[in-house]
Amino acid sequence: MRGVMNLKKWFIFVLILGLTFSMAQLTEAQGILKGKVQKVAVIPGMGMIDGPAYNPDDGMLYFIEMEAGWVSRITTDGKNYEQFYNLGKMGGTVGAKSMRWDMRNKKLLILHRDFGILSLDPKTKELVTLIDTYKEERFNGPDDLIQDSAGNIYFSDPWGTSVSNPKGAVYRVVGSGLARKIVKIMDNLAFPDGILISPDESWIYVGELGTNRILRAFLIDGGRETLFPHVFTSFDTAGGPDGMVMDVKGNIYMAHWGAGKVYVMEPQKGQIIEEIAIPDPGGVFTTNVGFGGPNNTTLFITESAQRTIWKVEVVNPGMTMPPEK
Repeated sequence: MRGVMNLKKWFIFVLILGLTFSMAQLTEAQGILKGKVQKVAVIPGMGMIDGPAYNPDDGMLYFIEMEAGWVSRITTDGKNYEQFYNLGKMGGTVGAKSMRWDMRNKKLLILHRDFGILSLDPKTKELVTLIDTYKEERFNGPDDLIQDSAGNIYFSDPWGTSVSNPKGAVYRVVGSGLARKIVKIMDNLAFPDGILISPDESWIYVGELGTNRILRAFLIDGGRETLFPHVFTSFDTAGGPDGMVMDVKGNIYMAHWGAGKVYVMEPQKGQIIEEIAIPDPGGVFTTNVGFGGPNNTTLFITESAQRTIWKVEVVNPGMTMPPEK
């Protein structure tokens, strides 16, 4: 019976894969960027920064000062900066890692190594713990997340994992409160980091920092399970994939920690169609990216070696989270 089920899964995978590639048109390299990369600000202090999340309600860009435990914010012209909410100093270790803007609930979703996934209301500063355990055990340390159109959360859990200790995982969260259900949909990963879902919600993309590659898997059973994870793109520079976002065309924008670049890949074959380099030779630790601005066509980039935030205008708007249907 198991052999029959596996054969059915393989048939479904091949059928959908064929349909996806036969219907898809490769996005051409032209028309990705509309301008040059510009520096928003150098953030004072020490330690890494991450998680650019644009709040369209107040027009501010929020980001994480990781070791210091601050959720900070800055105007998009870089003129006004403030440390907004403190999650507690971590004694030189990484606490809060990254952050995304939940468009539907108007909240900042924060991933914290010790506290799990948190929700912060920027109007009231109310902080709520959404998820902190799986089967009554704490996570390795959540790193990045994405939501599907129903608002279900998918997140990576990498901390303490590596090529020699590939115990990283990806989880899916459905519902809230006592009705919340959490299921592990990918495991045996070497530091899974950035995570995305394709616009049609048939594919999941996971950046595996430990192996310097992006994995892709087919989502089946309404996203409750993954099928046949495989290498989507690999890189030969030092470091590995960090945070990722997607535009409305399905193109993937990935901050590469170590290369000082954001790689843009078309979504079918993983071909690199644009490289957005940080115009600072010391800015090699690009940690994350996020769309924002009035038309959601500004790509914001956090870089940790110099504690700088950058921005560049792009042609295609970014996908909101959750995506609009």
